[in-house]
Amino acid sequence: MAELKEILVIGGTGAQGMPVVKALAESGRYRVRVLTRSPESSRAQEIAALQNVTLIQGAQDNQQDLHRAFQGVYGAWVNTDGFTLGEKNELYYGFRAYEIARAEGVQHYVWANIEYALKIADWNEKYHCGHMDAKGRIGEFILAQGQEGMKSSLLSTGPYMEMLMDGMFVPKEQPDGSFWWVNPAKAGKIPLISLQDVGVYSLWLFDNPSESAGLNLEVTTDDVSFTDIARIFTEVTGKQGVHKSVSFEQYAPLAEPYPGAFVNWGLGPNAVRDESTMTWRDNFSAWWHYWGDGITRPRDLGLLDRIHPGRIKSLAEWMRRVSYDGRPRSVLKLVEDWNKKYSDKAVTYGQGD
Repeated sequence: MAELKEILVIGGTGAQGMPVVKALAESGRYRVRVLTRSPESSRAQEIAALQNVTLIQGAQDNQQDLHRAFQGVYGAWVNTDGFTLGEKNELYYGFRAYEIARAEGVQHYVWANIEYALKIADWNEKYHCGHMDAKGRIGEFILAQGQEGMKSSLLSTGPYMEMLMDGMFVPKEQPDGSFWWVNPAKAGKIPLISLQDVGVYSLWLFDNPSESAGLNLEVTTDDVSFTDIARIFTEVTGKQGVHKSVSFEQYAPLAEPYPGAFVNWGLGPNAVRDESTMTWRDNFSAWWHYWGDGITRPRDLGLLDRIHPGRIKSLAEWMRRVSYDGRPRSVLKLVEDWNKKYSDKAVTYGQGD
């Protein structure tokens, strides 16, 4: 039997990375090496229990660790965490991860991308969202290096459908049993992606290098506004869903992780930062404007159907598959890590005033 190719996954214990690790490992075509700062964590142990998965201890922002992690692997799937690194540090380590992968002889590099909002919005600073733009700049840099020597692909995702269970999309249950989404969303359609399908798309990128090399695969499950979300929720669950659009100034105090938070809020309020680190409010003001104003590019649904014929194709289908009821569930690693470390200052969604 031929030796399995090994794929390094950076970000493999995160919400997006875990389904990627599972898809690669369960395909029977790859061994998976996962870089993690905490091999003893419950998420790391969950993926370590899978066949063909090994853990390597190290950090995304340590160049020696990156050299060790990339050494000897065929491919890499890389998702750095901008919410701990911040925009400037993510740019540095995003560039360096690519360069180190090339130095170590990696043959296929997949970057977990987010669209470059500022560029797509024709450089209008209203839409400068640091965590999106850092990822998007790195993605453009990677593809600009060409395909000779190391193939590269981008997997571009929008907001996760699972953020309806954990994150800024969780509704608040009312005393009468209805569920209200109160946020700055406007009429723009948001390309929500179901995380379980991210693994299938990532597997396809590695399985089909002749087609995926140089490709920016922009994925979606369903393009919906928050009015659509509330309506579909009512249709699927029988519970009343309501969307109320409010100004960002009204919304921010209810959603901000803690007063005066920065975008890399997971490091805590006392971490050393400089003026390049956006505040949570500046970052997410731009984020809500970008999605609400409908600036994003349309996805190629024909291509997505060909790659993944069994993909989830609608928000209603996703809600039925996960038995969505509007109530919070744990999904996002950043929130989980914060709440373990700061139990007295836990971040909760769908439970505020």
